Amino acid sequence: MTAIIDGAYYGYRIMTPDSFIIQDLPADYCRSRYSVNGLPVVEFDMSFFDAMFTDVTYRMKILNLFPKEFRKGYLLYLQHKLPADEATQAYGKWFTLDPGASVKFSLGDRDMPLFINVIPDLIDLEAAKGLDLKMQMQKLLKIIVQKLPLDKNSDLVFDVDEAKDLHDNAVAMLKNALGVNVLTTFAEVDDIDVSNDTA
Repeated sequence: MTAIIDGAYYGYRIMTPDSFIIQDLPADYCRSRYSVNGLPVVEFDMSFFDAMFTDVTYRMKILNLFPKEFRKGYLLYLQHKLPADEATQAYGKWFTLDPGASVKFSLGDRDMPLFINVIPDLIDLEAAKGLDLKMQMQKLLKIIVQKLPLDKNSDLVFDVDEAKDLHDNAVAMLKNALGVNVLTTFAEVDDIDVSNDTA
């Protein structure tokens, strides 16, 4: 499962007199650039212990749970004795693990997550679903138009405060109606159904 998600699985074989286990290693702190006798050589980023365990006492307890090789690598890292980074020439942090003890599995030769190529399609699908939902909501929308009457001289029958009260009353009556909005204007009452596709 880890190889599907991260593109590669990294582990370390631990043998005892009566058992054999493989300890998982964090893929973000592992790399493999070449192989020896057909076995991938795994390098471990020793800055993992500083980054993940800020308390020094707890860090040392965790480090002691790892095989001795990791403690050796971490000591070299602290002493700046690991090979310098080729790109930045900064102090080194990558320690080469024993190829006979470290393991790496991947589903391809590029160590890429299995379904990485479908991520752009998934993003497009989410955008399309959002657009479709908006269109569906628009089809359900109805606007109630409340037209207030004018007198024979085309003057307002109601003053502005009364018109506001009429509007607020209509909004209050329809507050639980889904997909309905209220517009108050002047003249007779009508409604507009936005879901009508004949426009």
